[in-house]
Amino acid sequence: MSDAANQITLTIDGVEVSVAAGTTLLQAAEHAGVVVPHYCYHPGIPSRPAQCRMCLVEIEGQPKLQPSCVFPAGEGMVVHTTSEAAEKARQSVIEFLLLNHPLD
Repeated sequence: MSDAANQITLTIDGVEVSVAAGTTLLQAAEHAGVVVPHYCYHPGIPSRPAQCRMCLVEIEGQPKLQPSCVFPAGEGMVVHTTSEAAEKARQSVIEFLLLNHPLD
């Protein structure tokens, strides 16, 4: 199978990007130059991704926000990283972290 056959195209914040099948939305966003805040995901460190919930994004056709660090990119997908819902979710995560910080 050729490399082109393994490519999918999606739109993230109005930027069309082509990535290899199996790429997460977070990786696709980074490839497109779109910054998605995240705490618990790092490609070089074994971790438990999707725990922090900072990378939640809105995907058209999905009923709820999805963690971009584990959600696979799909052909024709339209993703919004700065929608009102995504921004509100990130704000809630930050507030939770600040309220529960052990050194406060």
